[in-house]
Amino acid sequence: MAVNTSGVNQADDPSAKDGLASGRATRIRFGRTVLLVLLLFTLTFTQPYFYLIIKSSSTRSTSLQRSIIKEGQLEDAAAISENQELEPLFYHISPGSTGSRTLYHAACNAGFPSVHHKSFCISSSRGVNGVSPKVVEGVRAHLRVLRLYQIAYKCCSYWDKRIIMQDDTSGGGKIVMTGEDDENRIVLDLCTMSLDDWAQDIQRHLSTVLQSSIVGLFDTPYPLLASQVLDLTTKLRATPPIIAMTERDAAGWAKSRSRNHNLMLCKKEYSYEGLGASEFDILGCVERASGSVMGSNEDDKVKVLHFWDVFEYRSRFEEVGSEFRKGLELQMEHHQRVYRPISDYTPNFFGSPTLSESQHSPTPNTTKVTITDKQVAYDIQRLVLLQKGNGVPSESVSRTQTTLLRKKHYRKPLSCRGSVQYDFLNDTYTELYHHPKTCDLTERDRINLII
Repeated sequence: MAVNTSGVNQADDPSAKDGLASGRATRIRFGRTVLLVLLLFTLTFTQPYFYLIIKSSSTRSTSLQRSIIKEGQLEDAAAISENQELEPLFYHISPGSTGSRTLYHAACNAGFPSVHHKSFCISSSRGVNGVSPKVVEGVRAHLRVLRLYQIAYKCCSYWDKRIIMQDDTSGGGKIVMTGEDDENRIVLDLCTMSLDDWAQDIQRHLSTVLQSSIVGLFDTPYPLLASQVLDLTTKLRATPPIIAMTERDAAGWAKSRSRNHNLMLCKKEYSYEGLGASEFDILGCVERASGSVMGSNEDDKVKVLHFWDVFEYRSRFEEVGSEFRKGLELQMEHHQRVYRPISDYTPNFFGSPTLSESQHSPTPNTTKVTITDKQVAYDIQRLVLLQKGNGVPSESVSRTQTTLLRKKHYRKPLSCRGSVQYDFLNDTYTELYHHPKTCDLTERDRINLII
């Protein structure tokens, strides 16, 4: 211990106080200098490593972002997660009557599990024995999405045919059905469901489809949910979708579509920019209709919307006026204008229209371009397995290719084509195999898709 030999109390000496203060200041300055030197040393010799880590993370996040088109507007999607589904998605964004069945069969022949409206291909035999659980889950979710679309379609059809109607004699305007019995009770419950719940259920089941291992999406209802499919795919799949858009003249398509198919259409007043009755953007149609009702409501009572308030049913046997067909044509042109720029595959099965067809000639003249089924199957294989032309990061492509090429079920055709029939009156599906000769005959211990 230090001893004070001067006999002077340092606490009472002013010069001693100054010396102590000066010493403390010197030590503080010295300490700050040492810390600064250490900090500079650390940054100088470790900065490149920090930079590489930050740069790698930033580059990956930026490169994995994808801008999607939603009603003509660009939105930035979130960076892809390592936990997303690795299977690619081959998505035919064109509506029915554009060769979707040709593409579907080509995808099945190429070995890719696919769905097409009421049809599916997932195996070379009946049932789901030996099929990946994630494929089975995807097909079952597809049937749930399709069921919701079929409910809206059937309800609009019944309303158009006056099988169901509103009873104005009752105080609340009750929806009734002639010959009401147990089966009709099911129909009434389905047709009076909340449109908000209907739209939310479609989104929920669509998410399950896109989180599954289904590769090919074709035909109704997916082209009518284009905005939602692209948005969810960006979030739920590891690579951007491979988008196919069949080249077809809008006027020729509108004529064929209205002549050969019964249609459920968004009413003109709720269609995109009021261009005309449209099959497209069914969830946007519900949203616009709901907004219109809320905006026009002058009292506290909110009008309850039903399917037929938003959509209309058109029989193929009805006379088609020029205004109606022109509306279909304009909506198709809008759909093509929005999604063609991001399409990866644009086959032409219908030929190039001449001037006479674009002017609605009753005898259109087209030049047919022959594309064989074998060529289409090859094109789909090339696009799916090699991921060409999608702007996908090389490390993600390599990872996806390795996963795909290891899978034996992608090396042989999925020859057994199944289908379902929807019984609206009982709200049930029946599982069918409409090309039995293409399916293996083994029936022992068969597990059905529909349970």
